[in-house]
Formats: sequence, C-alpha cells, structure tokens
Amino acid sequence: MSSKRGDMQRVRAQKHQNKTIFKNDLHDNSDRTKKLNAMSINEVCQHCSDVIQWKIRYRKYKALTKPSTCNKCNQRNVKKAYHVLCRNCALSSKQCAKCLKTEEDGIELIPPEPTAAEKLKMDIEFKHMIKCLSERKRRTFLRYMNGKKKKKTEDDDEEPTELEERPKTRPTREQLLDKLAKLKVSEKDEDFYGDINSSGDEYEDDGEQEWESDDEENTA
Repeated sequence: MSSKRGDMQRVRAQKHQNKTIFKNDLHDNSDRTKKLNAMSINEVCQHCSDVIQWKIRYRKYKALTKPSTCNKCNQRNVKKAYHVLCRNCALSSKQCAKCLKTEEDGIELIPPEPTAAEKLKMDIEFKHMIKCLSERKRRTFLRYMNGKKKKKTEDDDEEPTELEERPKTRPTREQLLDKLAKLKVSEKDEDFYGDINSSGDEYEDDGEQEWESDDEENTA
C-alpha cells in the first residue's frame, strides 16, 4: 500500500498465502468447538452472518457468559454473542439483530431457526404429507429437510450412497412446501409418460398380431 495521502487501495495481491485451509477443529475436538461449528446463525443479515461465521472459523468467536441486554425491550434476553437485539424483538421489528438494518435498506434477513416444538410439529406435518410420494421421492425430501444431499463418488456416479452436509441453515416451511410441490409434479409427469409408453406398447402388440394374421391368410 502506498504512503501517498488518500491512496487507500492496494494493487498487489496478498504476499503470504496459506497452502492449506485453516481448520479450527484440527487440534481441538472439544464439545465447545463442535457446538460452535454446528451453531446456526439466524435473525441477522447475510453480511453479519458472514462476519460471525468468519469469527467461528478462525477461532475468534467469544461466546457470552451471561445474557446481555436487548436494545429495544431492555431485558436480558440476548443469548447470542455480537447480537444487540433479542430474538423476539428482531422478528417483530424485522431488523438485523447485529447491525439493526431493515429490509428497506436492501438487506435480506436470514429466517429464524424453528424452536423444538415447531420442529416437532413440522416433522409430524410433513411426514403425513409425504405418504403419497414414492419411496425414492420420500427419501429425497427427507434428505432436503434434514439438510443433507447425496455425494457422488468416482467409482459409482449413478447411485451414490455417501451423504455430505449442506450449509447449516435449515430450509424454511415455505421452502419445504415448494420442494414437496415440485416432487409431486415430477411424479405426476412420470406417471403420465409411463401411461403413454404402456399404451404405445399395447398398440404395437396389436399391430404385430394383425400382421401375423394377414401373413397366415396369405399363406393359406
């Protein structure tokens, strides 16, 4: 960076770069590190979420020892570090719990993670709704619901069996309903084209029988 006054932009690239990616759990497999890596970041904008994820990734995150005071309700309900609003105030005011920006400022808030009771209710609801799906579609939906996806291997690309984790954010109820609707539509299309193929086979069989009967009459 130049020492010239007003020149605050560096042109050259970073001088020292790591050859391997830093892993925060390489030498630390404690429960605290596992909880931090599995923690979901909600009620904030995407920029603040990236900042908090960076702190977790490079072991800069400092968790709260006790709940802090919310800037709106003035109650000690803030249980997440770097947040200045509690969950209820952030959802009611539709503000980022860290930078206090709203959707009018051009940001998109990350939807909140459902509570334990909401998760149980959602699981029961969607298990009842996927009964009409085939086994393959049902497994696809359950993987999407649990935040997992199939990982293809080099040996077998057609039927992969290994699973890899998706990003920590769990799909919302609207996203799950949209996924379920797409699976139902695709299943209807498969049934429709399956009926067409089966009817086409019947027509071909009838045609073959007619040609065989004509040949028998000609030989007679």
